[in-house]
Amino acid sequence: MSTNLAERMKKRLPVPYTDSLPDEIKRNLGRWVDRKFHSNGIIEHISESGEHVFTIKVGGTPNARFSSDTLRKFAGIEDKYGIKALRFTRSGNIEFIADNLENSMMIKSEVEKMGYRTGGWRNSLWSISSCTAYLSCTTAVVDSPSITKVLYDNFGKYFEDEESLPAKLRINVSGCPTACGGLTSDIVVVGHYGDAPSFDPQKIGLCLPRKAEALKVAVPEVVMVCPVKCITAFGKEDGSVGINIDRGKCIACGRCKDVCDYITFDSKKTGISILVGGKSSNTGMGPNLARVLIPWIPANPPNYGELVSVLRKIIDMWKKDGAAGERFADYVRRIGLKSLQETLEIPVTKWNNSDFSESQFGIRQFAQR
Repeated sequence: MSTNLAERMKKRLPVPYTDSLPDEIKRNLGRWVDRKFHSNGIIEHISESGEHVFTIKVGGTPNARFSSDTLRKFAGIEDKYGIKALRFTRSGNIEFIADNLENSMMIKSEVEKMGYRTGGWRNSLWSISSCTAYLSCTTAVVDSPSITKVLYDNFGKYFEDEESLPAKLRINVSGCPTACGGLTSDIVVVGHYGDAPSFDPQKIGLCLPRKAEALKVAVPEVVMVCPVKCITAFGKEDGSVGINIDRGKCIACGRCKDVCDYITFDSKKTGISILVGGKSSNTGMGPNLARVLIPWIPANPPNYGELVSVLRKIIDMWKKDGAAGERFADYVRRIGLKSLQETLEIPVTKWNNSDFSESQFGIRQFAQR
């Protein structure tokens, strides 16, 4: 890196996105007036100038990790049949771009030969997004990429438009309660511990002040991060510091483990929480965070049978009773979380007793003022 400040200031961050656009798209910015769908996974964009481009949507790998060899193959397909433009979406999908339908169908054929699915437009499963989990994360509870793969295997028919849904559906999978996968999808799957943690009484001292006197002026981080204040620190008779964990109060969120390696959870009691009703768009009833539908079910790899069974029941209920064009999040908001729990025979406890509040935030609220 250059140490010359003047040279460093010449860099543009971020680089203007228009610098990397192909001419076909750059000259039609803001001029797209219509669209058409062709097959599953191909959408035609029509400009007021009369020009057309076609986007071919391809489902990516869980966590959107690709080998350099795969990336070169994708680039080769786009160079041969497209307009030399690829886009990797925030949901982990790949979008190829062509200037005619014939080449679009060739791109679709080539990527499907590589084993990838095309689809995800209209009333379908648009994406299953995944955090990194065990690939590089130190706080993962479950392996979210492998869960994502299983969900695609079981619900891929909705991505490929073999069966239609009332509206588009997004699913996020997060490996731990930090929920890096996001809480603004219709269905959210979150890795969650099934019990309060334990700790090594000797090694825990490495995460605490050396002397109890320090507790008069500072709160140890492992205590500070607990959202329900179930961890307390105290001074021992020998002048050192110890902690207590109120196991009945603990919600097993894992925040303490995030900051201290000597907090441990029982790996045999790891499971999954299922949240529903999240949405980031301003359509329908507006955006909202997902709420807890099921606090915890077992996570049993490699097939995750309990999770697949629950999600199948949830989606089938929406398919049967959802209105045309009604996002799953809006469907849940309309009928109420409790009604969904009753129909699916899900026990209601203090952990999943929070129904949706009027917390949506969108343009409709400004219009009402």
